[in-house]
Amino acid sequence: MKAQRFTQLNVWPVLQRELREGARRRVNHRLRFLSAGVGTLVLWIIAANAQKSAAQLGGWLFCGLHTLLLGLIFLIVPALTADCIAREKREGTLGLLFLTPLSAGGIVAGKALAQALRALTLWVAVLPILAIPFMTGGITWFDACIALSLEFCTTVLCLAAGLLASSLARERNTAFLLAFLFATTFLLLFSQLFAFILIGTWRGFASANPNGMPWWRWQLATMPLFSGLLDVRGFAGWSSIASFSGVLSRIWVCLCGASLPVVLLIFYVAARFAARRIQRSWQDKIPSPRRESLLRLYCAPLSGRRFRRKMQRTLDWNPIAWLQQYSWKARLSKWGLCLVFLMIEWAALQAPDGTVSLIRVPLLLALAGIYTFVGVNSFLEEKRSGALELILVTPITVNKLIFGRTWGLWKQFIPAGLILAGDYLLGGGLYKVWLWRPSMVLDFFSEALQSPFILACAFLTLPVFATYFALRVKNLIVAGVLTWIALCLPAAFATEFIQMFTNSDQLEMWLIPPMALLSYGAFTLLTCFLLRHSLSRRIYSF
Repeated sequence: MKAQRFTQLNVWPVLQRELREGARRRVNHRLRFLSAGVGTLVLWIIAANAQKSAAQLGGWLFCGLHTLLLGLIFLIVPALTADCIAREKREGTLGLLFLTPLSAGGIVAGKALAQALRALTLWVAVLPILAIPFMTGGITWFDACIALSLEFCTTVLCLAAGLLASSLARERNTAFLLAFLFATTFLLLFSQLFAFILIGTWRGFASANPNGMPWWRWQLATMPLFSGLLDVRGFAGWSSIASFSGVLSRIWVCLCGASLPVVLLIFYVAARFAARRIQRSWQDKIPSPRRESLLRLYCAPLSGRRFRRKMQRTLDWNPIAWLQQYSWKARLSKWGLCLVFLMIEWAALQAPDGTVSLIRVPLLLALAGIYTFVGVNSFLEEKRSGALELILVTPITVNKLIFGRTWGLWKQFIPAGLILAGDYLLGGGLYKVWLWRPSMVLDFFSEALQSPFILACAFLTLPVFATYFALRVKNLIVAGVLTWIALCLPAAFATEFIQMFTNSDQLEMWLIPPMALLSYGAFTLLTCFLLRHSLSRRIYSF
């Protein structure tokens, strides 16, 4: 009887509710506009820098847009799906859905289908730009079908990751973190297994990894297979594989066709697991005594008296800074991130030469992404829950509120930042950051981004920018993007001023510290003034 109720999916009411709610949200329209805008920008960058003939240019344009779509799917689809069920748990509406004739499978299926339609709109927004490479030439229907297959597989795996995370988590931060963790794991396993079977079937599994490369080098070596930027005999795209090896081309087609049912099966298993999970956990339950004892045993500070004195001093000095540090989850995330970075650095040191330099930029981007997410999302949650209104009517001044949040975020991420700083100083700098450079300004800007002084200024000023945009913007992704733009503007101004006053093709590195300090200081003071004005007059978006 239970299995029969589970298989009866009443999808339409949930789908209709989700689509009506999504149609009223401006963020969906902004995401489509942003996707089309980024696609146009990438198209211009490739066309301005690719020294190719007209026939070859079409292949490079198409593969560049395909790579962009894969990146957008990975960044947006898990974020869209991660909170679809967790939000119902937080708001208490999941129990209301179970009071209706809806089943757990119907709820999950409706949620998944609604998010899939939202992801489809992002692809449709970029579709007119994809027509340009076809008009340029050099693109076959074989390339189009392969790109569509890979994009479909990526979307389904990201949807499965978001559903899993949303069913396991209740808090928004945890759901987002788990969604991107699951999506990264699914995509890495899928790409590695795909490439291993492809090369192993073609040349033999003993030759799939002949030099015993570590997994991350194998992953980097197989990335062009999925982006299409193969450059085989001067052409980009998967159709160039046929001119290289007919057997490899046939194996590639068979694997792309077999991948579709495999990823759909993975999605089905994830949806079944999510349905069973919410069916068992939709009711709020009192924590068991065993759980309470485990929390007291493993989550309590080692030195209770010292910790209480320290927290009391922080509470007396700035209550906002105390709010950022008092919970065991904040302490666990702080030292857990530090431990993960330390283990990755240690593993890289044990690997062959060159490994450490290759992981610096990914670790830096990971720290920047997590730092931005926490800085933006925590203030958004306080604004939505009404905690910000309660804080503003207390005797705490606006200046204390701003500095307390900034200080709390600094302390949260300083351990992980110090590990990267130590690796930077001992390793002799960042690995080369490759950027397309259609002008000298971008050339200067890419070199300035490798300056430790620029990175230190960005680390110190990010909480101010994140707090301001979280106050004035309702959407998490938009606030995060604006924060990164605000962080890049002072560096761009500093490099522009250096170029203006020196009139040299080489960046004068000794001028970066004073110009960066002046530029970041001016932007930070302006943002603090606007933030203080908005908080004092209660000017913020709901």
